Amino acid sequence: MKLTNEQVAFYHENGYLLVKNVFTADEANLMCSEMESVIAEDCPRRILEKSGSVRSFFAPHFTNELFDLVSRDERVAAPTAQLLDGEVYLYQGKLNTKAAMCGDWWEWHQDYTYWKQDDGMPRPDVLTAMIFLNDVTEFNGPMLLIPGSHKTGTVDNEAHQAELSDEEYAKYLQKAEYMTSLTADLKYKLNQQTIRNWATSNGLVSATGPAGSVLFFHGNVFHASSNNLSPWPRHTYLLTYNHTGNEPLEIEHPRPEFLAVRKGVAIKPVKVNFDAVLTT
Repeated sequence: MKLTNEQVAFYHENGYLLVKNVFTADEANLMCSEMESVIAEDCPRRILEKSGSVRSFFAPHFTNELFDLVSRDERVAAPTAQLLDGEVYLYQGKLNTKAAMCGDWWEWHQDYTYWKQDDGMPRPDVLTAMIFLNDVTEFNGPMLLIPGSHKTGTVDNEAHQAELSDEEYAKYLQKAEYMTSLTADLKYKLNQQTIRNWATSNGLVSATGPAGSVLFFHGNVFHASSNNLSPWPRHTYLLTYNHTGNEPLEIEHPRPEFLAVRKGVAIKPVKVNFDAVLTT
């Protein structure tokens, strides 16, 4: 899939681009079915809500053929290379699940803050493609974005990370306590006044669309989502692509590869035949 000049310009101006019906409803349904078996695995890559329901499952492409192929599907990989103006590799992949009636919220934040602070990524030459596995409506906790907020850069002064002692860090590694930063109480979040100022000047956008739609969004765009109080789930597959010239710098204690692929191979977009994958 090739984006038009107007779509590329819209993304650079607003920090996001929603393209509807990139995947068919049947393809989205197949991904949703595969998701159910993937997230059933009890492992460090699975993050739970306080309710016990699954919040996120990282790197499904490590073990699942369909999600691996989708990460290289020409309908997401090719537009990403256009938007980042060069070759890209898959930096992070995850399934975000918002169960009906209990899916938790995501506070206002910028994704790149994590990748800069925790992984040593030099520049925000990175974006995420969010594939809607269900219809996303105003009722089931859609992502909210502030158009143009990516232009402010990374709001580092609002990102707080405590220094850990050697003993605390050993405990962190042993118990995988870094995963707590991926729960509803985010480690790096934007303060309310910042959001109020930007929302007042630039407005808010609610990213809604039918299953199979794809939301491309910049690593620095302000975004959040509310609880899902509806009787309908909101499940998504998020693929974060990094420019091959933007690999993270060497740091002490790098995060596990299922959270951050530090050395990536440039993606060669492929055409995925969903039926063939699921019948082999």
